[in-house]
Amino acid sequence: MPGKIRLNIKEANHLADLIEGEGGNADSLKAAINNVKNGHSPISAGKVSDEEYILEIRSKSTIEHGEDLECMVCYQKFDELISGTCEDCFRKWALTTKRKSRSLELL
Repeated sequence: MPGKIRLNIKEANHLADLIEGEGGNADSLKAAINNVKNGHSPISAGKVSDEEYILEIRSKSTIEHGEDLECMVCYQKFDELISGTCEDCFRKWALTTKRKSRSLELL
């Protein structure tokens, strides 16, 4: 399974300069940088599905178990909370972070 590298625009430009400095071709990386700068969604070698993205974010979150735990967004009661929110509220939040990401993710 390939690893992931997350770069901001400055880091991605620096990497492109290093590649070209060594005689390589950084055209595809520069195109990806321009897409992000122009407000298009980040480029990745393998598109991550919504479910995969949610699972990744969830794996980095705190899970609380108990009785009558209250979601801090919808205020309903649950037996499990993910970072203080119910599954539905967590999913809605996680998907908004996926769409707003302005970093470049290379797989």
